[in-house]
Amino acid sequence: MNIRKYLVIITIFVAAGFYGMILLSPSEIEFRVNEDIEAPVETVYKGIINPQTWGNWVEGIVRVNPKKGDGFSQGSVSEVFFPQDMMMTKELRRAEINKEVVLHGVVIDFFSKTESYTLEVLDSNTTRVSCSVKMKALKNKSKMIMRAKETHTQNMAKNLTSLKNYLEQ
Repeated sequence: MNIRKYLVIITIFVAAGFYGMILLSPSEIEFRVNEDIEAPVETVYKGIINPQTWGNWVEGIVRVNPKKGDGFSQGSVSEVFFPQDMMMTKELRRAEINKEVVLHGVVIDFFSKTESYTLEVLDSNTTRVSCSVKMKALKNKSKMIMRAKETHTQNMAKNLTSLKNYLEQ
């Protein structure tokens, strides 16, 4: 009987700690990563904006299906599939040729992610890519992933390194 009482008390403390962590987690995070790529700005721009190239440099993409538009014009929408049946709908919100690409993605009832890529010509064959990312939890239960800001930053940096390797081939 006493053991049950202690188990119930321990369970209550564990549950309170878990839900407390969720409530204290940020609902959104922002970060920026940069990469210099030995390729002309036109090549880098096409690599970022083309949904069919994303699988070559964005980790985890299984496939990309165009849903609306041609993929290259503002308002175009693609469905991006990841392992474990996760699907993100990505919309091209802004496309300024050879200067900027803004993609907004949503995983329904989980999180949204806006990636703003800015391109800077360093010389005729070198382009600096700066990517500002803003992620937002769409439900309280998904706020825990916002605690992993460092991991999200590292993953985006790896993606830009993969973009570099893909375009410099």
